Amino acid sequence: MNNRPATLFIPANTGIFVPSTTEAWIIRSGREPVPAPADPEDFWSRRSHAVAAALASARREDDARADDQVPPEILALAEQAARAWDMKVTGMTVAATKPEKGWGAIWRIETNRGTRALKLLHRPFERNLFSIGAQEYLVKQKARVAPLVPTRDGKLYTVVGGRMFIVAEWIQGLRQAPKETIDGPEMLCYGLGEFHRRSRGYQPPPGAYHASRLHRWPRVYQKLRTKLDWFEHLARAYRDMPASPLLLEVLPRFRNQADEAIRLLEESAYRDLIARGDQEWGLAHQDYGWSNGQIGPDGKVWIIDLDGVAFDLAFRDLRKLITGTMDDRGDWDVGWMRAMIRAYNEANPLEPAALQVMLIDMLLPNEFYKLVKDALFDPGMMLDATMVAALQRLLVTDERKQRALAELGLKRRR
Repeated sequence: MNNRPATLFIPANTGIFVPSTTEAWIIRSGREPVPAPADPEDFWSRRSHAVAAALASARREDDARADDQVPPEILALAEQAARAWDMKVTGMTVAATKPEKGWGAIWRIETNRGTRALKLLHRPFERNLFSIGAQEYLVKQKARVAPLVPTRDGKLYTVVGGRMFIVAEWIQGLRQAPKETIDGPEMLCYGLGEFHRRSRGYQPPPGAYHASRLHRWPRVYQKLRTKLDWFEHLARAYRDMPASPLLLEVLPRFRNQADEAIRLLEESAYRDLIARGDQEWGLAHQDYGWSNGQIGPDGKVWIIDLDGVAFDLAFRDLRKLITGTMDDRGDWDVGWMRAMIRAYNEANPLEPAALQVMLIDMLLPNEFYKLVKDALFDPGMMLDATMVAALQRLLVTDERKQRALAELGLKRRR
């Protein structure tokens, strides 16, 4: 019998709990793994308890204050920023916050010029310039996105305290598309196709970061494949946790899917498609869904929250919307999937080669990865009986997913 301790490879600076019985190696970007330093007092064990206590304290703190509360220093910056626009603010209400991303926030503001949105952007300056330029371009192309309001000096943003703010017109009467029938997904898909079509030809303004994911697909696929190996090391290190045996049992299935997706992407028309360039494909929203695509008073889909737009094979937005909808439903209904693709095609036709690449992207085991990824940060909590039930459900739905991909025409090598 082999009594050697399990070996766990972990990314640097992740704070993963590693028990003293486990040999740990730190993965460093672009360099060879190195052994984690030994600690006779089992620092990681103590840290895990400290992290759990901190999380519990944070949850209590979150419960004790309103979800829309922002730090006073952030509010002060927002009030100062609003003075850069030719308007008199009579009321401010927090509409959304992103405290986990360097404090981004959106306020609904009432002004003498109507209702508007004041937004604190959380990304780097040059990246913000890219999305601001994109929003302005989309408005000029008649896309259904909120128009930006220039400042008193004609700029589309202002900087206060090193933070960038924008103001946009508030689109009144937005509501979520219905999820119960296919009508809602069809509306979202048609609206997405319009958005993609109208985004073609965008040229970022001078000084903007060139945000493009067009050439990144192979790296993204390989990165996910590498992380699947991490889950095996994790399950072996925590072999006594309820979900570890099942996780080890199902990992080969999803590793094979990832390997096949990597191979099929390399053999596909992907390289020919991306050779057409950024402007030909236009912008992908990157976070499109039921919250960021909403129905306006005109009955059409308006697209909001454009901070993350980037050049890409834009139909990846469609893939995410379809797989997210199907994963939520759990049935991978081919009729729904076909209807969603058909609605998108009405606004922005997908050529056969692009459809095939999208189906390959669906094959990648994103649903499995999203389910288990948090176990890397808190295996003692995540690899519990709840995870067992979730994995069992995923196995059932993945069978349906594979049948659906076959019916939709995914060409797999025999």
